[in-house]
Amino acid sequence: MTASIDETAARHLPSHPIRRHRDADVTDLEKVRADRLAAAQQRRAAARSRDLTALLRDRPDLAGVHAPADFAVDSVRWCV
Repeated sequence: MTASIDETAARHLPSHPIRRHRDADVTDLEKVRADRLAAAQQRRAAARSRDLTALLRDRPDLAGVHAPADFAVDSVRWCV
């Protein structure tokens, strides 16, 4: 089974070397992509923290149900 996976992968690899973009180096494009991914991860983490804090503020009966959620809300509260 491994041989067939390797053969399939070999068929889908480009036969030409990586071409450079006219205006930027390939490494610059990779850096921009990595920066965008990191920024997107930070935005998602902030949104999760904000939504979790709002949920536990609006629904105090949920406090104590899930210890990691309580810890996250307390962490946000102490950071602000």
